[in-house]
This record gives sequence, C-alpha cells and structure tokens, in this order.
Amino acid sequence: MSHRFKNIDVSCVTVENHLELLPASLCLQVEDFLPPQGSFDDGCLRRYLEIVRTYEEEDANSNMTLANRLRIAFKDMEPDTICGKFPNAELPLKRRLRCVAEYLIRSGEFDKLKDERGKLIKKRGNLGKLVVIYKPLPKLLESLTKQGLLEDEQKGKITSFGDRS
Repeated sequence: MSHRFKNIDVSCVTVENHLELLPASLCLQVEDFLPPQGSFDDGCLRRYLEIVRTYEEEDANSNMTLANRLRIAFKDMEPDTICGKFPNAELPLKRRLRCVAEYLIRSGEFDKLKDERGKLIKKRGNLGKLVVIYKPLPKLLESLTKQGLLEDEQKGKITSFGDRS
C-alpha cells in the first residue's frame, strides 16, 4: 500500500475532517477540488482518494506502482507515447497507464506535448490510431529521487531495478 494511505480509512474522510485525517501531500492534492473553489462533496472526495490509492498501490506483477512504472519508463526525460514505452503491454494495461499518466499530469510530473499554437501533437500508435505524446517534467525525477528509484549520476549508483539511468 502507498505510504500516503497507510493507516487511513478513506470511508471516514470528509470535506470537514480531511485536514486532520490526510497527510499534507494529499491535502494539497485535493484542496483545489474542495469548496469554496471546488465542487467536491464527501462522496466525490472519497471516490477521488480511492482512485489515487489504486494508482499508488503496487502492481502484483511488478511489485511497483503503475505511477512508478511510468516514471521509470520516462526517466530519460524524452517525450514518447505509452505504446512507445510499453510496446508489449496489453490493451487493458495501456488504458490503465493512460489514466495514471493523467494523474501524473495533474500532479505536475507529465504534460502532453503541444505545438506552438497549443495544439496536441499526436502520432500513429501500433494499432494505427493517433495517440498522445507525453512529455516528462522535472518533478518526475524529483519523485523518483525521493523514493530512491533514480541513479545518483555523481556516485554512479544503480537503481533498485539493476539498470543504469
């Protein structure tokens, strides 16, 4: 389970008590959605927290969260598609990864590649459909570093997964 959700019973969280029950990072993440500027009620807040929890939970096949799998795949900081980074992934996993990418966009770790007019730049994916190109942002590397998943370039350490950055 994600460390941010350790010892938190999401079913007890309300708009009124979220500051007491949630860690500071989650409070910051939800504050824009809460009244007076946002429209979340207690039910919406709980559903959102459950979605975030599922994105941050470990994937049974890789012992890593889907968010961290995406972060690791994009640690080279090169824009690419989900299909480009996960060419052998099945369609359901790619769909989940796109949802997680949207979560990482909201958290400031990704953006969608756009041209000078602000229009999305897309390319043809493996199935011939136009797909979005994701651009990693510096916060992605900060997240990996905080979790000890990124190589320290100066020391030449290897990541937890045995590969070199």
